[in-house]
This record gives sequence, C-alpha cells and structure tokens, in this order.
Amino acid sequence: MSGIEQFRYDGRRAVIVGGATGMGAAAAHLLADLGAEVVALDVQDIPYDVTRAVRVDLRNVASIDAALDEIGGPIDALFACAGIASDGVPLMQVNFIGHRHLIETAIARKLLPPGSAIAGIASIGGLGWDRNTKLILDFLETGDFEAATEWIEARPELAHYTFSKQVMIAYCAWRAPALLRQGIRINCIAPGPTMTPLMDATQMWRDFETDYRQVMGVGGATAEQQAAPLVFLNSDAAAFVSGTVLNVDAGYVGGGTMGAIPAAVVDMLAPPIG
Repeated sequence: MSGIEQFRYDGRRAVIVGGATGMGAAAAHLLADLGAEVVALDVQDIPYDVTRAVRVDLRNVASIDAALDEIGGPIDALFACAGIASDGVPLMQVNFIGHRHLIETAIARKLLPPGSAIAGIASIGGLGWDRNTKLILDFLETGDFEAATEWIEARPELAHYTFSKQVMIAYCAWRAPALLRQGIRINCIAPGPTMTPLMDATQMWRDFETDYRQVMGVGGATAEQQAAPLVFLNSDAAAFVSGTVLNVDAGYVGGGTMGAIPAAVVDMLAPPIG
C-alpha cells in the first residue's frame, strides 16, 4: 500500500471507546469519512450514525467484558478516548484502568489481528512520566482491573488526572515491544488544551487555555485537530510507529522545555534537570 491509500481505513473496523463526544466523536466522524466500519462505545448515548453503538461503563469489569462480547472481532483499529477530570478512583478507572482491561482482554481473546493498532489519548498533563517510571511500573505490574483499583485505593494521593495520563503514556511505551511481536502497534497522543466538553466542565483547564492563548498566540485546538493525528497513528501510514507519545500542542511543550516561552505546565511537571 502506498500513497494516499495508506492513510485510509477502507475495509477496516475501528472501535472508539469514548465515542459520544469530544475527540472520540471527532475521530469517529473522520474514520467514517476514511472508509472505516465504525463501532462507538460510551456510557452515554452515541448521538450520530455509526455501524454499531455499544454502551460500556469503564468503571465496571462486567460492562467492559459484555461490550467486547457484543462487538467481537476483528478490531483493526482500537481508540481509547474516554476520560474524566474529577479526582478519585473512578477517574483512574475511566482514564486508564478500564481502558487497559478492555485492551488486554481484546488481545487475550485474539480480537486484534496482526496489522492492527491501538491509539490512546493522554495529555501534556502527563509530562514527567519518564521521571516517574519506578512508581508507574509498580502500578502497571498490578496486571488486572481489581488489583489496579486496590493499588490506587491504597494511594488516594495518586488518583488524579496527571497520574492517569502519565500511566497511559508509560503503558504504551512499556507494552509496545511485546505487542509488536504479535503484529500490534500501540501509541498515544498528548493533547494541549482542546475545546471539548471535558475542558468546558473543568475550571483548571479553562484557566490553562487562557494562559496558553496568551503565551502561544492561538487558542486551544478543536476536537477535529486532535482527531486527525490520533487517526493517523492507527493508519498504515504510521506502520513503523509504536510505543510513542505524540504531543499535539502547537509546540507548547517543546518551546517550554527549551525556555523559548513561559510554560507553567512544563515548569510544574517536567522542570529542567541540572
């Protein structure tokens, strides 16, 4: 496959977890335009036409397993897009633990064939993950939904947005080599401020978008501007990309890391070493 065809999804089945709104919905629309069979999962109703809409609650193992029973395979492209912002154990279950259970169960059931790919949504709020690998690895080695939930319940100070996004980025890096041996790629994007219902509902992110606008000279991204790189990562055009996080922030993290702009998020989560 070459040329524009490698960006398309003709004949492929795409499953979007968290497809009702925001970046997940934008990805679903783009995937349909690119020829995919689109299956959208969410705890909310899917407010647009898809091949199949399936209800799932990422806080509940039985709900996740039932959703996988309903959609079956093959899953050629899996998108982990659901997320919430309120701190606590449910945040960790929705933002990561539930996604991981769905991904690992789908792999164990051989629903993802060789040549398939997984793409998740992290955040530039997950900066500093590479300085926190010992703690994150201890969490990732919990293995299943119940053990991961118990680990977080014992450490409530880590049940927050930043840690959930750090573990998503680290999970993709950690699992990539083993999954590649099965012909499966895994990556994630790290959006900067993005104009979605999640940001509208969160004062912290609204404040950050205001600061970002002043520093960068542009406003937050649209959901569609985040969906395009997310969909690219699961396309054949990204066939040699795995285990990586792609910052989709118009250069905020890079500029902040190099001191070209004042970047409070970079300074807080990944301050210069030395």
